[in-house]
Amino acid sequence: MTTAADALVARLPDAFRGRRWLLADRDRWRDARVLGDGPDVVLVRSADAGLVAMCAGDGATVGRLLADLADELRADERALAWLTVPRTAVVDGGTLAALGVAPFSTWDRMSTDVAPPPVPGEEAVERLGDPTADEVAACLAEANPGTHARPGTADDAGWWGVRDGGRLVGVIGAAQRLGALDGRGSWHLHGLGVVPSARGRGLGAALTATALRAGLGSGLAWVSLGLYADNHVARRLYLRLGMRVDEENASYARPGCTGGFRR
Repeated sequence: MTTAADALVARLPDAFRGRRWLLADRDRWRDARVLGDGPDVVLVRSADAGLVAMCAGDGATVGRLLADLADELRADERALAWLTVPRTAVVDGGTLAALGVAPFSTWDRMSTDVAPPPVPGEEAVERLGDPTADEVAACLAEANPGTHARPGTADDAGWWGVRDGGRLVGVIGAAQRLGALDGRGSWHLHGLGVVPSARGRGLGAALTATALRAGLGSGLAWVSLGLYADNHVARRLYLRLGMRVDEENASYARPGCTGGFRR
């Protein structure tokens, strides 16, 4: 059955209708304007922080599309809060200045639809319940203080953890997302963190493999995650677990905007 969220898919050029991030986030982007009908598209929507733009494609025509967007926003006196483009795109400094954004981060999206191989230590990973929310937050404060992920959100699909002496020393969470057009959903993993004293024991791999296995075993179309482009240790881990790189991105932000929202 076609839903309101699928309206975005119908407005995309055919080449983009299989992009996993677009399918997973088509509920958030369903009312977005779609600019471009060639090798690149730019989606523009409103968020609490302001206008957000996301580009997809090979990057060849992104610069021209963004220059047109900058002219339009200048005429309407509107501001852009966040912009993400393929890393292959060349966007000149004048266009970025006109959009009011500056370099923020480089990051990638990865996903898999195949369960990972067995990983040592998975037997120590437990699925966590609601009473552990404060424990998860405390673990993240030490293990991954930069993450915005927290248990108890509306899209929470679950959290997993590893204990040492009764204390949580590693956690990972999953958020529910839309997925394939056949109705199968997806998960987006987030909040992976292992406290410094417990690193080097393979706990990150065990946590990630367990969450991947749980999601794909429940019939999801795929499970995804994001990572900073320079996190080579994590990249090797995820590739070893069978994940693939779907998108290589560069993000730009308005001064003061941290990107603390689902993009």
